[in-house]
Amino acid sequence: MPAIRLICAGVALILVLITSCTSKSGKSFVPGVPGYNDKLREVYILNDDLLEISGLVNLGDLRFAAVNDEEGELFFIDLARDSITKTRFKGKGDYEELVKVDSTYYVLESSGDIIEVNPPYTDQTTYKFSKKNMEFESLVYYPDRGKLVMIIKDRKKRKEGIAAYSFDLAKKKFDPKPFFVISFKEVFTILTNYNTECKPSAAALNPANKKLYIIAAVGMVLLECSANGKLEHIYKLNPTHFSQPEGISFATNGDMFISNEGAEGKATILKFPYGGVH
Repeated sequence: MPAIRLICAGVALILVLITSCTSKSGKSFVPGVPGYNDKLREVYILNDDLLEISGLVNLGDLRFAAVNDEEGELFFIDLARDSITKTRFKGKGDYEELVKVDSTYYVLESSGDIIEVNPPYTDQTTYKFSKKNMEFESLVYYPDRGKLVMIIKDRKKRKEGIAAYSFDLAKKKFDPKPFFVISFKEVFTILTNYNTECKPSAAALNPANKKLYIIAAVGMVLLECSANGKLEHIYKLNPTHFSQPEGISFATNGDMFISNEGAEGKATILKFPYGGVH
């Protein structure tokens, strides 16, 4: 039986639920993702402030930064200390993804605009993305290239496939040419299903194996790619475990964290230890 702890935090109530593969039916990923053991997954159920959690950054151990889809607030979550704090950086909007570079946070809006938020996280600068008719939910930091890479969720003309565009952190400029494009034909061929959809909702680089992982809430799949965006594997997601996956982040040792918006229930963070190490 799974162990359950109910924790009263100072500003929020967090339910921490440690599960095994028998607590919910089936595996989380089909086929299994190499290096990750479903039997060791942990599920953390968050309070209602994070019902629409849409961006996630692991800060080490069980500490995270996150954004809420609609509120211009940074949330700082410490599951080990049972605490959540928050600070407002902007008004209401459509905030979809979050990355951290040194002490600076970058928030992605659905339009492709990127908001730079510096300590004490109350001041911000917005960089406008000029291309129209595109919707974004994924932002990835490439430290070796000094770039932020944002991946299209949806666009008016989708024939090109899943395209990504980059933002140069030194020049503070967007590159008008795609950083990479994953063709839908590649995706549908691997899935053996041309009637499905694949709309990325979050992405992150895994520092342990240098792979890019792109999660799609619409389509319920996890794409594994090279850092350059070459599609290598696809894993189907178990909807019992992933109600609405909108965030993904990795610890330096490769531990994988996936956040789910609450949908009709509670928001969650799922932890998958890397290499079978708990």
